[in-house]
Amino acid sequence: MAEAEQCCLRRVRKGHFVIRKACDNDHHTPIRDFSTDQDTSFPTVFGDLRDEAEELRVQIACRLGALLPGDVFSHVSAALIHRLDPALIESSKVEISRDSPPRNYDGVLIYSRKLPPEEISSEFAYPVTTLPRTLADVALDHSLEVSVPLISQALRSGKVDRSDITDLLVKGQRGRRRALLAVELSSAEYESPAEAVCAVKFHRFGITGMVPQVETFTESGRFIGRNDFRHESAPVAVEVHGVGKFYLNPHGPDEAAKLSHQRNMDLLNAGFKVFNLSFGDLFRPRIFAAIKRAIETANQRKTG
Repeated sequence: MAEAEQCCLRRVRKGHFVIRKACDNDHHTPIRDFSTDQDTSFPTVFGDLRDEAEELRVQIACRLGALLPGDVFSHVSAALIHRLDPALIESSKVEISRDSPPRNYDGVLIYSRKLPPEEISSEFAYPVTTLPRTLADVALDHSLEVSVPLISQALRSGKVDRSDITDLLVKGQRGRRRALLAVELSSAEYESPAEAVCAVKFHRFGITGMVPQVETFTESGRFIGRNDFRHESAPVAVEVHGVGKFYLNPHGPDEAAKLSHQRNMDLLNAGFKVFNLSFGDLFRPRIFAAIKRAIETANQRKTG
């Protein structure tokens, strides 16, 4: 086993291993037989933030056999099972709801929840909270940067509406005010988790009037492109370049970058102040201070 861990095997937790890749080492014959089976899949490595979500998926799979009667996967763990893509993973621990006092174990976080049957999904082979319950729990117990992207994805998919979530937010419940704000800030208009995080940051820095997915034209009527965000009155646009904007483009990252550069030049020539944000920029206060300043300056020129 120790030798295999240097090659094709990874220890996830005590007694649980993941086969990392196909193996042709004769010393690892039992593992090789599994790795070459047509039904075997391997963990995906992206080399970016998505690896954290992939690792949590592995941890969830390794906890299936350790569930107690009444245990239900919940919160971000449930969101992953529902095939949502978190923008951030605040904790690497598997989250489970249980009718018992809360517990914080190594690798597992237990929430004290007594769930009625209608809040437990029957779509999966293992117990997981329904999508509305999942989103309500995330909104109650996690930051806006985690909850708003997940709620926005679910709204965009059409699988839930706002009332499905808010109906589960009981008055007097801890975290309810933040959860209601998370629902308010969420939108089906956001096309990526990064855009949803950007909307949260606008709120945190007191930036108002930024409208998502706005088509922009020159004064002569020529179409320039659709902006991720554009201010409702000031000539300020914000483009959020998440992981998928370039690498998931059907024509490849080079063509996507070329089109993005051309659109940026067209916006500048049309008189717009353009902010191109990477995912890392979403966590740099000076960027949002500059956006706010640009809006204020543009509005002062109008009124002055």
